Amino acid sequence: MTTISSLVGLTAMDILQMGHNGYTSSQAWVAEQQQDGAEMRFTFRLETLASPKQKTWHTSETELAELNEVMQQGHSFAAYDSGRLTGFIIAEKRDWNNTLYVSQLTVAASERRKGIGVQLMNTLIAHARPLKVRLLELETQNTNVPAVSFYQKQGFRLSGVHLKLYDPVWCPGEVAFYMTYEL
Repeated sequence: MTTISSLVGLTAMDILQMGHNGYTSSQAWVAEQQQDGAEMRFTFRLETLASPKQKTWHTSETELAELNEVMQQGHSFAAYDSGRLTGFIIAEKRDWNNTLYVSQLTVAASERRKGIGVQLMNTLIAHARPLKVRLLELETQNTNVPAVSFYQKQGFRLSGVHLKLYDPVWCPGEVAFYMTYEL
């Protein structure tokens, strides 16, 4: 049985024990820019890729220290099954725009599609309401179709894009999708 509790710290071993930290997608949201006189539009079309996109993240010691610092704010949660870490969500309160920013949502590779991500997100939403923040926000990639679909099912909507955030040498075809959940 999964239990959710506050998360106050992570170690490199905790992250390694989660298994593959990344995604595989056979589709991507492909950006198209159109300009016609005084009108400019961006559209995104879901396309099947010639070969699946696989991405893996490696958490450096510096990144881990930054995440642990964010956790000290008290807006992060972990999922456990029989004492074993199966997922976590790390969020940072940003007073300047009255939001909670989801820095990371990770579910152990062996535990995906079992509702753990939904439980973690629902816990964060319930936690956020009494804080009177106006929304939850996060960033993901157009190539991470499983994450985009998951966030949409949770009630998040696309609220912005950054076409040039990722280095095209290291991340060809990637566009940053900013998504928000209104509270």
